[in-house]
Amino acid sequence: MKKALKSLLLLGVLGAALLLNSCGKAEEKKAESNVQNEEKKADGTGSTGVKTIRFFHRFPDEPYNSFIEEKLKEYEAAHPDIHFEITSAQNQEYKEKLKIVVGGDDTPDIFFSWAGDFTERFIREGLILDLKPYMDADPTWKDNLIDSQMKIYTNKDGMVYGVPFRLDAKVFFYNMDILKENNIEVPKDWDSFLASCEKLKQAGITPIAFGNQQNWASAHYVGTLNQIFVPDDVRAVDYNPETGDFSDERYVKALDYFQKLFPYMTASPNAVVPDMAKMNFAMGQAAYYYAELIEIPYITAEDPNLNYGMFTFPEVKGAEGDQKILTGAPEGFVISKKTAYPDECVEFLKWFLGPEVGKEQCQKIGWFNAAKNTTDGLTDQKLLDAYKIIMDATEMAPWLDTVLYSTVTDEYLTATSDFINGDITAEEAMKRIHDKAVEAQSLIKK
Repeated sequence: MKKALKSLLLLGVLGAALLLNSCGKAEEKKAESNVQNEEKKADGTGSTGVKTIRFFHRFPDEPYNSFIEEKLKEYEAAHPDIHFEITSAQNQEYKEKLKIVVGGDDTPDIFFSWAGDFTERFIREGLILDLKPYMDADPTWKDNLIDSQMKIYTNKDGMVYGVPFRLDAKVFFYNMDILKENNIEVPKDWDSFLASCEKLKQAGITPIAFGNQQNWASAHYVGTLNQIFVPDDVRAVDYNPETGDFSDERYVKALDYFQKLFPYMTASPNAVVPDMAKMNFAMGQAAYYYAELIEIPYITAEDPNLNYGMFTFPEVKGAEGDQKILTGAPEGFVISKKTAYPDECVEFLKWFLGPEVGKEQCQKIGWFNAAKNTTDGLTDQKLLDAYKIIMDATEMAPWLDTVLYSTVTDEYLTATSDFINGDITAEEAMKRIHDKAVEAQSLIKK
């Protein structure tokens, strides 16, 4: 009996040992499998070998979102080894999210980004892929792109850091019927523009639709007036975060001239969203609207029969800046330097931002990319006029709110908003901006 009991105990111990050994090996295999899965996740391949490219854009509205998704699905169908993980957000939310995710573990492989210091801050941190070597290796790609637009996505060191998705510029839209009914000719300079505004105001008509609740809108006026009043060499120094201090008195003069427009603008503009100003113009409730050319499709959708024209910002006689500069810049996509698939991302952008998609893009959503010869077959005269304005520009200037260092931008927008409210003078606004620019110099040089 004792022998039998011992045998049973021995068998039990051996069984437990075998079970523990088996469990241990299973856990080792599970851990090894988990490591392999994590490695696949990290390089974006997943278990199927499909390469996942994270794509982040700022166009969640229709028809723009659908167009983008349609093109990405089309590319996936032609390239079974590629899968896009698409996310999007509205303008301001997008800017905030991008500042957080770029450089982190969730950095998108391809993302929309504005030219100027908005992207160059990421370049300083080594986070953006240089496209110049790829363009040098593929001259056809480079030759298919409009030089004047690519210049804005090329930094002072010759790095090409992005490719435009849409071309844009700022001009005044004017309601032809309102001007005709009030015997007003299209303004040819600043004085005639102000005179027309006064006449419209006396007639009970809002001269200029303007909304600045999202205060980037005022930056478009101020940026243009800076170009008009401040010489190029002075602005070049001040717009560089390493050297800028905005102490030149002509920046104050630019704000003073902006103030001359306040009596003719939508009442309490800091409480009005920019989209509402655009809608007011589209509904015939204002004579003028300082618009982006990419807003033409929005205006057409609101009222396809609206009779309106365009003119560039009125010339100010005696101003010391360059009045031929057209405010505006292309907006495009960049590639993260941290992507596991730089070659695949580049190949995609060649197609997505090339002439084939470009022709379809301007026909379907009214936006032009930077590829040449995309207007073939386009019949919308407003879009053709817009394209000509951009192509005829001898020089373009990036948006004030994207070209400056981030803290200087924030102060410029806030100070201008306070200036519009009447809370501070032009001199006080520029003093605040000067102080912030000097502070930025020390941050850059650290």
